[in-house]
Amino acid sequence: MSIRLTGIVVPIAVSVTFALARKHLSASAMKPPEGESLNISVNGTWGVNACIVVVGAVFAIGTYSALVWLNRYIAAAEGPAEMLLWPENATWWFFPLFGALSLSWEIVLQLWMNFGNRAEATSYNYWWAQTAGFDSTRLLRWFSVFITLPIGILTFFALPTHIALREDNIRDCGYGFEPCQTYRYVDARGMTEIEGFRSRNGTITKRAGIVLDFEDGRRWSSAKIGDFKPTVDPALADFLVKKTRLPLNHAETEADIQPWQNQQTR
Repeated sequence: MSIRLTGIVVPIAVSVTFALARKHLSASAMKPPEGESLNISVNGTWGVNACIVVVGAVFAIGTYSALVWLNRYIAAAEGPAEMLLWPENATWWFFPLFGALSLSWEIVLQLWMNFGNRAEATSYNYWWAQTAGFDSTRLLRWFSVFITLPIGILTFFALPTHIALREDNIRDCGYGFEPCQTYRYVDARGMTEIEGFRSRNGTITKRAGIVLDFEDGRRWSSAKIGDFKPTVDPALADFLVKKTRLPLNHAETEADIQPWQNQQTR
C-alpha cells in the first residue's frame, strides 16, 4: 500500500471505528462509579498518560527483545552453524506495537485498581469514557482480542523461522509447522545472484539474494528471508561459492533463472 493511500485509508478507518464505538459502546450506557466522583481536569491527566507511554514503551521493547531472543534460541538449539540467516526485523515488531497500543491502558488500569486506589481508577475510567463519548476501555479490549491476539498467534508461529548454513548443508526452517528442508552443497548445480522480484507493473523491488538450483530439481533462495537489501552480503556470497564451487551467475529476478538442466544444454 502506497504512503498516499495509507494517509487516506487510516484516518477514514479511525473515524469509522470511533463512530461505531459511539453508537455501540456509548458512554451514556456506563454505570457511574459509586461514591464521590473524582474531579479530573484535562491538565491533570498528564501523570496517567505518562504511565501509559512508559508501559507501552516497556511492553514494545521488552516483547520485541523476547521474540528475537526466542528465535535465536530455537535456532541455536538445533546445533552449530557456520552462518545463520534470520527473518526480517519487521516480523517481530507487529505484535509488540499493536500490543503496546491496545494493552498499555489496560495494564495501567489493572495495576492502578489492584495496587493503588481502586475508586480513583474507576472514576478516571468513567471520566475518560464520558470525555471520549464511548467506552474506550471496552473498545481497546475488543481490539486486543480480535486484532492483537491473532497477530500474536501468527508471530508465535514465526519463531522457528531461520536458515542455518552448516558445514555440509543448508537447513531451511520455515513458518509454523512447515518441516525444515535440507540442501547439500555437493548437490548444487547452479548458483545465481538476483536483484529482487518484479512487481505487476514490471518494476523490480530490491531484495537481493542468492539462488541455488539442486540436482533433484529443488531451488533455494536466500532472498526469501531477512530484510530487503539492494545487494547480497559479500560474506554470504563468498561462503556459498566456497562450499558449492560453482560460478556465481547473475539475473534480475528468480523468475529469470532457467532450470540448471536447460543451462547445461545451451
